[in-house]
Amino acid sequence: MKDENDPMQDPSIDLKCHADAAAYAVLRRLAPAIRHQMAGSFQPVTMLTAVIEKRLQGVTVDLPGLVKTSSDVRAMATAASRSSLDLLGWLELDPAARVPLNRGIEEAMHLIATELSFRGFKYVNQADGVATEVALNHMRTVFVTALLAVTDEAQAPSNLLLTAQCEVNCVAVSLALLSFDGAAGDALQLEIFRPRVATYRKIDWQDVQAVCAVHSVPVERTTTGVILRIPNASG
Repeated sequence: MKDENDPMQDPSIDLKCHADAAAYAVLRRLAPAIRHQMAGSFQPVTMLTAVIEKRLQGVTVDLPGLVKTSSDVRAMATAASRSSLDLLGWLELDPAARVPLNRGIEEAMHLIATELSFRGFKYVNQADGVATEVALNHMRTVFVTALLAVTDEAQAPSNLLLTAQCEVNCVAVSLALLSFDGAAGDALQLEIFRPRVATYRKIDWQDVQAVCAVHSVPVERTTTGVILRIPNASG
C-alpha cells in the first residue's frame, strides 16, 4: 500500500534521481574532452619553461630575454589556471552564474565537437544573432543533455541545425537533425557511425524530460529534435 507520508514514495525524488543519473552520464561523456582541454591549456607553459632551461644552458645568458619569457610563462600559467577552474565548473555548477547564449552554445559545442565530427554529424549554428543572457547551468546541463539525446537517437550521420528565437521571458532553442543531401545513407558513413554509438550509455528522451523538469526548463519534442525554452537570466 502506498504511504503518502513516506518521502521515499515521493515522485519528485524519483525525478531528481533520474536527473542526477542523466547528469552523471553526460559528465562521463564530456570527461575526456574536459581532461584534454585542461592538459592542453598548460602545454604552452611547459614549452616555454623548456625554452628557459635551454637558454640557461647557453654560454651567455640573455637576461632581458629571460625576463620577458618568464613574464610570458606567468601570464600563460594564470590563463591556464583560470581555464582549468572554469572547466571544473562543469563538476560543481554555480547557480548564480550567467552567460550570453552564444558563448554558452560555443562552450558546449567546443567540448563535444570532436565526438560529433567522428560520428559523422555536421553542426550548423544559426543562433549567432540572438543576444540574451541565460543561466550557465542551463547550458551545461539542459542544453548538453538535449544535444546528446538528439544525436544519440539518430540512425545515421546528419546535419545538426541549431536555431534560437527570443520569446517572452525566454529564448526558444531548437535542435534539429536534417539528412545530408544524398549522403545520409552512405554505407561507409554508417559503418563508421554505428560502432561509435554503442560505446557509451546513450542519453534518451526520458533523461531530457527529467533534467528539464528539475531545472524548470520547458521542453518540446519535435519530429526532428527538441525545442528548449530556456528562461532569460534577467527574466
